[in-house]
Amino acid sequence: MDRFLECALFVAGLAFGSFLNVCISRIPRDESVISPRSHCRSCGSAIPWYHNIPVVSWIALRGRCRQCAARISWRYPAVELLTGILFTATYLVFGWSWLALKLCLFSFLVVGLICMDAETGLLPREFTYSGIVLGLGFAWIAPTNPAGTAFLLRLFSKPVANVHRIWLLDALLGALVGAGFFYVAWALYYLVRRRHGLGFGDIALMAMAGAFLGLKLILLVIFWAPILGIVYALLLVALEKAGGAKAASESREKPSLLHREIPFGVLLGACSLLAVFFGDAAWSWYLRRF
Repeated sequence: MDRFLECALFVAGLAFGSFLNVCISRIPRDESVISPRSHCRSCGSAIPWYHNIPVVSWIALRGRCRQCAARISWRYPAVELLTGILFTATYLVFGWSWLALKLCLFSFLVVGLICMDAETGLLPREFTYSGIVLGLGFAWIAPTNPAGTAFLLRLFSKPVANVHRIWLLDALLGALVGAGFFYVAWALYYLVRRRHGLGFGDIALMAMAGAFLGLKLILLVIFWAPILGIVYALLLVALEKAGGAKAASESREKPSLLHREIPFGVLLGACSLLAVFFGDAAWSWYLRRF
């Protein structure tokens, strides 16, 4: 039975990943995800169902359109596989539960936002705003880990008898702290530099992540994301130096690293997914140090 559920969830993840690819391609362009049907963006020819099977069709077609031979991005099978893996991993870690369903939905939203930010620099409100509402709604029946909020309530001697209210309060605090931290960071940067250091889409993404993850886990995202950003920036510098003279001439045409835009939503999304699967272990490791 377990193997059947694992396989079923993986296949479901592939199917959701296929629909997610439609969202990634169309939502940033303000196109409908329903109509027209799937088609090649190069020649416009409709894609029949047997050429639209997740992963399998991309491999069978060797990553090219059957009609015009235009390349089909590797993003399509990658998103499908990643969504399938995340759905299965969620079941393996959290079992057959409302929490697993909630985190499957969260994974779907985050993978979509990561890809949209990487490709277009946009974090559409269709995902972030609806995600905030869904995260708060699921908090009533499927808390992620409300230990942080429970600790604060004990610390300030504010007992809450209804456990569902604690769960909802945890999601609200997670959303407020996640969005609030980066809103303050944006405001301070703007006051000093008179330019935007973050997009409001990043702030909305953190509100969504906080609503799903709660206070305890969103604190990890706040801590991890800047570190990952520094690592990303250092990798950019290292790659440019490794490229030699050609990279040096190209880099002179680009803005300096301090002025270059970094897809921070990608980093926030990646850290949010890490918090889902490794957040509790990270907190346990940290607290054992004291």
